[in-house]
Amino acid sequence: MWAVVIAAFDLRQRRIPNLALVLVVAPAIVSLAAYGGGLIGVSLLQSLGGCVFAGALLVPGYLARQVGAGDVKLAAVMGLLLGLNNSLMMLLVSGVVIGLMALVARLRLGKLRSSDYRLPGGLALAIGFVWSLWTHFVRDGGG
Repeated sequence: MWAVVIAAFDLRQRRIPNLALVLVVAPAIVSLAAYGGGLIGVSLLQSLGGCVFAGALLVPGYLARQVGAGDVKLAAVMGLLLGLNNSLMMLLVSGVVIGLMALVARLRLGKLRSSDYRLPGGLALAIGFVWSLWTHFVRDGGG
């Protein structure tokens, strides 16, 4: 539900509120500190690796002004929750989704410049996040 709310907010406002990220980071950090594992059962190292990997992968896009800071922070938080292995799946699915969104926008709106229209990266990340959770819990039995 958390990812869906963020996706809806980003779709409407084209920004991701920091409060929405803090509401999940705080219990995730408590879980990591108290139990040595994340909220979905991934290890401390997996969680930290996912956070760094997912966030770092979006930094070049941020530096090129193609990705917003909220998207980078959201990817890092999602990586923290999912762990390194699941973060890779999240980013792959998100990449496909944002590519399809760009194609649809281009077809609907004609020739676009990056300054003409901002795609909601939070929506693509949320779809990748939900897909990764599904594969983690349903298909793989959570392991």
